[in-house]
Amino acid sequence: MSDIRDTQRRLLGYLKPHLPVLVGGLACAAMTAAITAGIAKFIEMALDAMRYGNIRRLTWMCISVVAIFLIKGIFSFGQSYLLSLTANRVATRLRDEIYSHLHHLSLAFFNRRRTGAILSTITSDVPVLQAASMSLKDAISAPITIAISLAGLFYYSWRLALISLIFIPFMALVIQRIGKRIRSISGEVQAKLADVTTIVEETVSGVRIIKSFATETEEVQRFSTENHNTMKWVMRGVRKSSQLRPLTEFIGAFGIALVLYLGGIEVSHTNLVIKAQERTYYAADPLRYSRPAPEFKDPRGGLTQGGLMAFVYLLNALARTAGDIGGIVTLREQALAAARRIFGEILNVESDVKEQPDPIYLPRLAGQVKFEDVCFRYGDDDPDVLSHITFEASPGQIIALVGRSGSGKSTLVDLIPRFYDPTGGQILIDGVDIRTVGIQSLRRQIGIVPQETWLFAGTLRDNIAYGNSSASDEEVRSAAYAANAAFIESMPHRFETVVGERGIRLSGGERQRIAIARAILMNPRILILDEATSSLDASSEALVQEALDVLMKGRTTIVIAHRLSTVVNADRILVIDGGKILEVGSHRDLVAAGGKYAELYERQSRGFED
Repeated sequence: MSDIRDTQRRLLGYLKPHLPVLVGGLACAAMTAAITAGIAKFIEMALDAMRYGNIRRLTWMCISVVAIFLIKGIFSFGQSYLLSLTANRVATRLRDEIYSHLHHLSLAFFNRRRTGAILSTITSDVPVLQAASMSLKDAISAPITIAISLAGLFYYSWRLALISLIFIPFMALVIQRIGKRIRSISGEVQAKLADVTTIVEETVSGVRIIKSFATETEEVQRFSTENHNTMKWVMRGVRKSSQLRPLTEFIGAFGIALVLYLGGIEVSHTNLVIKAQERTYYAADPLRYSRPAPEFKDPRGGLTQGGLMAFVYLLNALARTAGDIGGIVTLREQALAAARRIFGEILNVESDVKEQPDPIYLPRLAGQVKFEDVCFRYGDDDPDVLSHITFEASPGQIIALVGRSGSGKSTLVDLIPRFYDPTGGQILIDGVDIRTVGIQSLRRQIGIVPQETWLFAGTLRDNIAYGNSSASDEEVRSAAYAANAAFIESMPHRFETVVGERGIRLSGGERQRIAIARAILMNPRILILDEATSSLDASSEALVQEALDVLMKGRTTIVIAHRLSTVVNADRILVIDGGKILEVGSHRDLVAAGGKYAELYERQSRGFED
């Protein structure tokens, strides 16, 4: 229960900045509700005017109704516009906060979460809260309608009003029972929608693999299964929410039927009394037959036809509003389920990599990198991926990391730009513990060329200048030529050529050279090459290797090498196995030592790859 209260309190915090607009919208909703309930009096007056033949009053009533509905229309527009403005502002702020918070989380978060589930939070959960914000008009208009309707009911007949109220506890019980079930179903629906979004994201991203293995039918079946499971949960929620209004209206129908019966008897009695009064009135002076009788009332306050119709109108408004409360309960439960996902799965998550309150901002680096007894594990219950790693790279040196797949090489280099923090030991750059450094000032001096290059769906220029948007056209062009990316000159629009999503219009070697050009333009002091040529053919590898040689000059470079032939000129080679450094030395020294490196090198020389 406290969790629900905390969630509600936090959601209300998002409305606070928009309080003036919200209050304006709710005031318009209140006026609309008051006018709607107040129409009951006009119904009574119009019917009684017809009953007594008072054409003058009837005319005035018709003119008043037109004016009142014009005023109601103005307030109705105000409530819709102002509350929509509030709802959209809240949704926009939430999306901004979610997106911003995602960019401040460490890679560990994205390793634990499915991409589709993250996307679903923005595309499915936020709209639910947006719809809930719009329902605030019902939350304010419903109590007003109920209050005015109840006052009107007691005004017209306190006896019938008390009889009508007998049915309200039954309505409240139905709303409470169904609302509780809707809350649990809403959570399941949002989770299922996240599963569907995940499948779409995976299949769109992996469409080349799907077509390569001709598994379109299986993927369609997988999506269809999840999609239909989602539909089943959605329909469970629909069944429950759809039961609210019919059940409340059905209960209300008993009240209306009873009111019509008892009220009809009371109106009949009133009419008998009025007719008796009219006979007495005309009998006293036969000349009075030439004009209508005055409007007699039952001296005991009995109902007239107009009063009964006004009572039924108010009772119907009360029952309809009870049904609306059911809708409000549904939206509230859906909103709480969505909010718990937004807060619990994203906004409440703290990054594993935290920046200190007053971090050190690094000047231009010399490029010394030092690992001191570094250990790392991904989770508290997981085994160490790296164990007591100690080595040093002096400015301008090339350090190569070699070893079998899964030995911990990529994890080691991920620690340098603080994608993760070590669980033991420390990493120093130019003698400064990187945990005390401003993350951006650190990462802006580290260039990374990965094995799988990610390009954005913009132009070649945009991708080269990514991270350095202020670069001039000449600087971009120079970086491209230095990266052996002369192929750009043959592209349809040269540097303004759109590369497509993930650079789909470029070959692997071309994408890699764009990534190198991006790193050259960034001009980092520390360079990380994560198997940058392992997936390329021989001709592409030669071009990329030439570009890498240009990039590495004068920079401290950490190279993860799959092909040992590419690191024979490294200043030092670290052989990693099982998260530990087994051997350290130059290529010549390690081959001469006849250890693990010599074994790997011999196998590759004979054409065997690990």
